[in-house]
Amino acid sequence: MNTEQIIQQAANWLTRLHDEDVTDADRQAFNTWCEADPRHAVAIERMRALWGSLDRVPAQPARRALNRAFAPQRARSAQVLGVLGIALCGWLSLEHLPVWMADQRTGVGERRQIALEDGSQLQLNSNSAVDVKFDGHQRVIELLQGELWVDVAKDAQRPFVVRTDQGTATALGTRYLVKRAPDGTTVVTVIESSVAVKGKAEEGVKVSAGQRSVLDHGRATPAQTVGNADPDAWTRGLLTVNDQPLSEVLQTLASYRHGMVRFDPQALRGLRVSGVFKLDDTAAALSTLADNLPIQVEYFTDLLVVVKPR
Repeated sequence: MNTEQIIQQAANWLTRLHDEDVTDADRQAFNTWCEADPRHAVAIERMRALWGSLDRVPAQPARRALNRAFAPQRARSAQVLGVLGIALCGWLSLEHLPVWMADQRTGVGERRQIALEDGSQLQLNSNSAVDVKFDGHQRVIELLQGELWVDVAKDAQRPFVVRTDQGTATALGTRYLVKRAPDGTTVVTVIESSVAVKGKAEEGVKVSAGQRSVLDHGRATPAQTVGNADPDAWTRGLLTVNDQPLSEVLQTLASYRHGMVRFDPQALRGLRVSGVFKLDDTAAALSTLADNLPIQVEYFTDLLVVVKPR
């Protein structure tokens, strides 16, 4: 059974359990369904969590359908049965279902450190998701969204691989970062030791400490020096930039905020930023930028910020 089918079934069960006419037999059948497959319980748990966070979701058809599905109305016909799953599949789209069902994930503005079973240490950046696939022969982290940092525990018998849709980054005893960038590329940055980066279409390249390679269209670019950048500053809750375009800094800050930060990159062209900002206080970061650059930061709501030239 695929993920979409599981989510649809979970939606059907939640809708039934919220019906006034639910019976003890229904509840027992629900418990049996949850125990039949570990993915069933995960789907229920995450669907309930999503329902609890819907106040942050724009008022689109998905949300209206969800409200109708859970409204305390007496009549609950087959027409609303499963509307939650249908809405979720439409709102999230099939592309996002694996992220929603990921083994580990973070919300917007959240960072998390995870101790893996082999002793490796993993950190997830804001709005990131991974699947963890360890067995007797290999250790694979599937990066579904966002960015990760990993400090790999040594195990000569089982290679440690981070995989995306662009290719793989295999540890050679190391600490490194892997990021799925907004443009669809995968960026691999090595902090310590080295990594073998391989696209799906060619031989790999070796990337050493202080270097990065970009996987694009199944090909790995030659390793390039990172320079004065501090690519893993986010693991310490910081954004460190050195003569970086303002639009790129705003894009990074936006990834730590709920809602939208709207700006016109062309209007802000030529403005560059150097400094250190706290990722847990993006409002302070935006205020600092406004104090030091010829820009205005306007808050229309907590969920909509507009940045424009003065």
